[in-house]
Amino acid sequence: MPEPARVTRIGKRSEPATRPGSITRGQLTCRRRAVSPQACVVATRRPNAPGSPAGRLHLGFGGLLIALLSACSDTVPVESLPRPVRVTTVHYGAFSPTARYSGEVRARYETMLAFQVSGKIAKRAVDVGARVQRGQLLATLDPADYDLNQAGARAQLAAAQAELHRARSDLLHLENLMDKNLSSEAAVERRRDAVQAAEARVAEARSALQLNARKSGYTALRAEQSGVITAVEAEAGQVVSSGQTVFRLARPGEKEVVINVPENRLDDLRAASDVTISLWAEPGVVYQGRVREISPGVDAVIRTYTVKVTLIKPDDRVRMGLTATVRVQRQVPQPIAEIPLTALHRDGDRAAVWVIDSATQKVRLSPVMLGRYGDRNATILGGVTEGEQIVTAGVHKLLPGETVRILGEHSAP
Repeated sequence: MPEPARVTRIGKRSEPATRPGSITRGQLTCRRRAVSPQACVVATRRPNAPGSPAGRLHLGFGGLLIALLSACSDTVPVESLPRPVRVTTVHYGAFSPTARYSGEVRARYETMLAFQVSGKIAKRAVDVGARVQRGQLLATLDPADYDLNQAGARAQLAAAQAELHRARSDLLHLENLMDKNLSSEAAVERRRDAVQAAEARVAEARSALQLNARKSGYTALRAEQSGVITAVEAEAGQVVSSGQTVFRLARPGEKEVVINVPENRLDDLRAASDVTISLWAEPGVVYQGRVREISPGVDAVIRTYTVKVTLIKPDDRVRMGLTATVRVQRQVPQPIAEIPLTALHRDGDRAAVWVIDSATQKVRLSPVMLGRYGDRNATILGGVTEGEQIVTAGVHKLLPGETVRILGEHSAP
C-alpha cells in the first residue's frame, strides 16, 4: 500500500498529516507571519518514490519555498504619521507686569492714646468713629486715690512751712542775743543751718504737691489733636496700667493704604513706574499713589512685608477704613515674549521649547531664558527668534527631528 502523505516545513521535523490535503500547524503559522497570503506556499505532498513526477516538483520548488519562508519572518517598517500639535507664534515687545494688592485706607499719622497713670476707668466718653477736637475729654479714671495723695502732699507742705517759720524765728532771736553778747557765734550758725534745711524741706514738699496734682490731672484722658477715633481698646470698669493703649486717634489730612507684600515682589515695588489706587466702594475712581515705606522686618505670622502707599491728592470720598486695591506696574527695559506655560519643556537643567522649522515641519529643542512665571503664562527674554512658531500642546511626547502637523494656534487665556 502507498505511504501516508507528509507535510514538509523548512527547519522543522516532518510530521505525518492527519489526512491527505489537510493544512498543518506550520502552514497556519506561516500564514500569520506573512505580509501577503501569497508569501507562503501550501505544503506539497511527498510521493512514494524519489523518481516520481510529484517528487521532482517538490525538488524544483524547494529553493523557492526557502526564500518565501525567510520573507515571512522579516518585518516591514511602517512609516509614522506626523504628530498633531498646537502652536503659538513668538512676538517680542515692551512688557509692563502688573500686580494688585488689597489693603485698608488709614491715616498716615495715627496716635495711640493712653493714661499716664494706672487705675480703674470710671467713664468712657467717645466711641469708635467719633470725630473729636483738640482737648476734648475722652475717658477718666477713678481719682479717689490720687486726690488723697494730693491732700497728703499738701499737708506735708504745710508742716514744712511751719517748721521753716519756727527756724527763722529762732535764728532771729539768737542774732538779737548775740548783739548783746548773750549768745555765741556757733549757736547762731547752727540756727542758720536749721533754717536752710527747713527751706529745703519746704521745696521738697512743694514739689511733691505739684507732682500729685499732675497725677490727679492725668486721670482725665483728652485728645491731643483733632481727628477720628479709629479704635477703642478699653472699657469702663477696666483696670489699666500706665501707658496701656485705650484709644487710637487718626489725624486728618494725609492718607495712605497699608498692604502686605510677599518677599519675591519687593523689587517690583521699589522699581514701580506707576502706582494707582482704587476704592471698592467707589468703582471707576482712580487715585495716584506713591510707595512711602517698606517695612524692613517680616511679619512673624503671615511672613509678608508691610508696605505703606501714600494717596496723592485724596478727596472726601477717601475715608479711613475703606477697602482699597493698589495696582503696581513696572516697566521692563528689555523686550520679552509671553508664552503659555504648557509650551515649556526641560533640556537638562534648563528650560526649553520645541521650535518648528517652517520649511520641513520638523521640531528642534531650543533652550530659552525665562523671565518670570504667571498663573497661565511665562515670559522669555531670548532663545527664540521673533516670528518663530513653538509647540504649546504635546511637548512631552515629541522627539528631536520629528515631523509634526499643526492643528491650530494656541488661544490666549
